[in-house]
Amino acid sequence: MTADGDRRIALVFGVIAAALLLVDALLRLAFGVFYFVRGRELAALGSTGSAVIFLVIGLVIGFFAVLGRSRGQDRSLAVGVVLIVLALVGLLALGFAGNVLALLAAVFTLIAGILFLVAGR
Repeated sequence: MTADGDRRIALVFGVIAAALLLVDALLRLAFGVFYFVRGRELAALGSTGSAVIFLVIGLVIGFFAVLGRSRGQDRSLAVGVVLIVLALVGLLALGFAGNVLALLAAVFTLIAGILFLVAGR
């Protein structure tokens, strides 16, 4: 497969990962509102805080996936490294493994990063 095809597939995986994280953030925000209505303010604050974190990470992943699509071997390598680091940090430090959508997003981000590295060879 050509480098352009690798970048295209990596973009698809990156956008899917970003979309999964955005959906997860919206679900967490909805649960935060539900907790707040039920009178559980601390649970609402925790859920809303994690929604903001997932939203930011999803936007960053989407930004770098779109950025890596442009032509350039150096840019593909840099974006691949950033996406791999984001996936590993997400899996290890942020606790993505506790949620199916976030786990899938981390795996798709890792795949996108590897494909960007392959495209930048």
